[in-house]
Amino acid sequence: MSEKTAKKTTILALDLGGSKMLSALVDVFESADGERKTELRGVARRALTKDTGRDGVWAAILDATAETFERTGESWDAVASIGATIPGVADPKRGYWVYAPFSGIADFPLADELRAQFGKPVFADNDVNACAWAEKVFGACQGVDNFVWITISNGIGGGLVLDGKVYAGKFSGAAEIGHFNVVENGGALCGCGKRGCLEATAAGPGIARRYRESVANAAGVSDFSTENDTASPALRDAWLRYLASNKESVDLKAEVEAAQSATAADVADEARRGNPLAVEVYNATGRYVGRAASYAANLVNPEKIVIGGGVAGAFDLFYPALWTTFERCLFKATNKTLTIEKTGLGYEAGLMGAASLAFAPYC
Repeated sequence: MSEKTAKKTTILALDLGGSKMLSALVDVFESADGERKTELRGVARRALTKDTGRDGVWAAILDATAETFERTGESWDAVASIGATIPGVADPKRGYWVYAPFSGIADFPLADELRAQFGKPVFADNDVNACAWAEKVFGACQGVDNFVWITISNGIGGGLVLDGKVYAGKFSGAAEIGHFNVVENGGALCGCGKRGCLEATAAGPGIARRYRESVANAAGVSDFSTENDTASPALRDAWLRYLASNKESVDLKAEVEAAQSATAADVADEARRGNPLAVEVYNATGRYVGRAASYAANLVNPEKIVIGGGVAGAFDLFYPALWTTFERCLFKATNKTLTIEKTGLGYEAGLMGAASLAFAPYC
């Protein structure tokens, strides 16, 4: 496609998440035959925490947006509209941030405030619905009308595209895959107030927590009750052999202390280095996600399931166990060609989701 002959639309994309927000200009080039190409410019990042609060998020938006325009040298005249993703429950018709379990932010009229601040049309929806729509508008599902999108990051959410349209449910609560129960009779406490949710178990914080518990159990300094068999004697022995072969001296207390600050990405690094405890944590993650994905597949009979989010960077580590569990739980008679794949939209999937809301609005 020649960018000189293609129609160009520039969108300010805002991707709000649990631990960060991103701002960027997304240029969409569309040829006469409908072929699309996208380009991101001026990506700016700001850190967020569960304690940032509504005022802190708004300050981060203003600051990151200013940086995006400074880095690109672009003016507002070039921007057609604004797209924004919202973590948690959203009302896309009003562009309203209804509620986010992770941060507790609620009743935030985000679209109204963005329109008042910048004077541009604004389109906003739940981040996972937006990412699902981006796969349809820009990504691997452009020719697919029925698919499930699952994001695994600081939280876990799901998006449904059915018959070529985003399905949000009666109260914008469809595909809350993160709150499928995957641990019976207990499990970690979720932000929603329940125990055993996929989000509490297999999202980034859950992965890090299970690793901390596994190390403490294996080191014999704690009796944490883990959700997978990471305290087995065989696994403990394998971990001790791993430490002995990779370190000049083994200090179990130091290993426990180091594990306290480990993130999901750190655990992935450990797994790739061959740490048996980290490998098992990701195997268990795959089993949990695979079970939840089978519930979704058996319910809506999609053509594809696409997985994105920061934890998808470790897709290779949890996919084998995911697929094994998924196949075991799947009703195969009507799902013979169903595939599960990692998003092709990459780390910027949220920005592409925000841009897709504004480029091809469905509300």
